[in-house]
Parts: sequence; structure tokens; C-alpha cells
Amino acid sequence: MSSLGFLLLTIHHVRRAGRQLRVGPRPWLAIFYLGSILLLLMTMRPWISSPLADSTAAVLGLLLLGLLLETPRLSSAGLIWVGVIAATAVTVKSSAGTMLLWPLVAAWWPAQGRWRRLGLLLGVIVLVLLPWVGRNVGLSGYLAYPLAGSLGPVVRDWAVTPTQLTADLVEIRLFARRPLGDWPLAAKQPLEEWLPLWWMQQEPADKLLLLVVVAGIGLIAGWLVWQLVAKKTAYSALIKRIDLTLYLLLLLGCGSWFVAAPAMRFAYAYLIGAALLSPLIIARELPIRWSQIAGWGLCALSLLYTLNGLRHELAKPAALTAHVTWPADYPEVRTQVAGQMGSYPVRTGAWPNRRCGNALLPCTDSLSLGLQLRGTTLRQGFRMVRY
Repeated sequence: MSSLGFLLLTIHHVRRAGRQLRVGPRPWLAIFYLGSILLLLMTMRPWISSPLADSTAAVLGLLLLGLLLETPRLSSAGLIWVGVIAATAVTVKSSAGTMLLWPLVAAWWPAQGRWRRLGLLLGVIVLVLLPWVGRNVGLSGYLAYPLAGSLGPVVRDWAVTPTQLTADLVEIRLFARRPLGDWPLAAKQPLEEWLPLWWMQQEPADKLLLLVVVAGIGLIAGWLVWQLVAKKTAYSALIKRIDLTLYLLLLLGCGSWFVAAPAMRFAYAYLIGAALLSPLIIARELPIRWSQIAGWGLCALSLLYTLNGLRHELAKPAALTAHVTWPADYPEVRTQVAGQMGSYPVRTGAWPNRRCGNALLPCTDSLSLGLQLRGTTLRQGFRMVRY
């Protein structure tokens, strides 16, 4: 799903960028379309075909940003489509939660009348959050697993145990702060000790992306001062700009991500969006020719980066047979039998990571006490029996 989503995003963004560069009235949009592909290739190449939802959330987030930048005042059908994209992103990845605010901006602007606007806002909230809540309840028994475990499960029959819920939340936060296998050490580290180690553990492309985001914040701050002081631009005119509004929402997403769980793959949509919107906002003030030059330059950089990546893949041993002509199989995972559930031997992954991979089912990272089959087949599911 992630590979297909990335391919579709690439096709969509290249087509939209080409249209804007050739005959479109807004060639500066090509900076976003082509820049998003380049930054995705640089930062997410190891994750693009991963079964994890991080790639999917990043692709959907950048698609959503492109739609809102090009058509900020949406029709009812367009607003529903944007809401469906945001709902999908939030449902597959809870860290995409601030994407809920993006369709709310689109719902607020075009509506006429206070009650109609309020109805659209509530409709978007329900459309985005309802699938997410349903998924949480179906998988864990909790409304907002693992964020609000103190409220207790709404369905106790298969609810995750409170001990496991607490352990999952702690692991998510600490792993995000120290990802290279030493995440328990981040539990009591003060910021001045943790931050340099966190920075050292990031990939070079991720460090570059973070530096671009920070530089962009300074660039936009200086631009705002210039607009308000030198050009005497009205404050009301600035806050009505959709690109500036989305940029501030992206910074809000970056801030909440960094405080809650700063693993880079959790926030690529926010970080890539913020890195691109800062030069895009300023490029709107430049002559069209400069935007076209920047767009074609990004196109050339993306092509060169792609060709360089292919060169590295083809240089690997047996690349033509193992990687290019046919996708590589998942690596075999060592498992061990940990118990019996009905007529099924239950396996767990072997140390050190205890992952199941593509092992035969039923397989789990740990066999919870009290887990039982509902019937005689795996298709009937499981329930928790409290002792």
C-alpha cells in the first residue's frame, strides 16, 4: 500500500507541477509538488515499501497539502474528499492527528452563515475522527489507545490489559527519543543530555531536513516583519492567506511531534510540508520566471537523485536477479513455540527483537496471560479472560 501510494503521489505531483510550469498561473506551486517528491526520496527511501503506516501517512499528508494549496475554497464534494484523505491518514497513524485541522480550515472559509459553518466543522470532525475511534475500539477495546487509557476500556471482552497499555505508551515515547536500541535510557534524561544524543542518532538526510525547517522559520519571521513594517501590509490580509495558515498548522504539528514522540518517521508530512512552504510563501512575491527556474531545478535534482539511487542498487551483488527484476522476499524470522491455544501452537519471535515477520500464525511478540480463542478457529478471534 505504501509503495502504491508513493507511486500515485509521484505521478499526480509531476503532472500538476508540469501543468503549472508550462501554462499555469501559479508556477510557485511546482516548488511544493516537485520538492515533496525530492524530500520523500531523500528521507523515506528505506520506508517507502515498508508495511508500517508511516509512509502512508506522509504520502496522504502531502497529497492533502497540495490539494488545499491549489484549491483552498472547496465545494462540498471537494471538502468531503479532503475529509476522507485526512480520516485515512489519522486512522492509519495516530501521529497524523493534527491533520484534522487542515480540512477544518477548508471548511471554515467558504461557508456562508455561522450555523452552516458550524455544521461543516462538526461534520468534518466526525468524518475524520469516527473511523479512528472505531479502529481503536476494534483493535484494543479503548477509544483512544494508548493515549487515554485512564478512561478505561469501552469493550472489556478483548481489551488490552492496563499493564500492556502503559508499557506500549512508554515504549512509543522513549523509542522515539532514543531509537537505536538504547531507548530505555531516555526515561530520566534531562533535555540538555538527551537532545545531543537524539541529534547524533538521526540520518544525514533527516538532519538536513530539520535544518531546512529551522532556517525556514527564521526566513518566514523576517518576511513577516518586512511585510508588516516595510510594505505596510495589513495584518488581516496576511491571516487570510491559505499558504501562511497551513504553514502555521504545520509548525504546530512539528511542535506537538517533537514534544510527544520525536521519531522522524512519525512526522515526515509535517516536516517536509514546513520545509517547502517557507520558500513557497516567499516565492509568490517573486517574478514568475524565478519560480519556473526553481521548479525545473527541483525536477532535475529529483531525477539525479533517483538515478544515483538506482546506481547504488545495481552495484549490489546479484542486484539484477534479486532486487530489480523481482521484489526481494521478506527475511525469514526465527520463532519458538511459547504455548498452546486450542489446537494451535502459539509462536513468539526469537530474541533480541521478538518480531514475527512473515511467520506462521498464530504468532505474537509476547503471549498475554488470559488470552483465549473465542471458538475453534483463528477466524473467530480472541478474548481476554481476567484472573
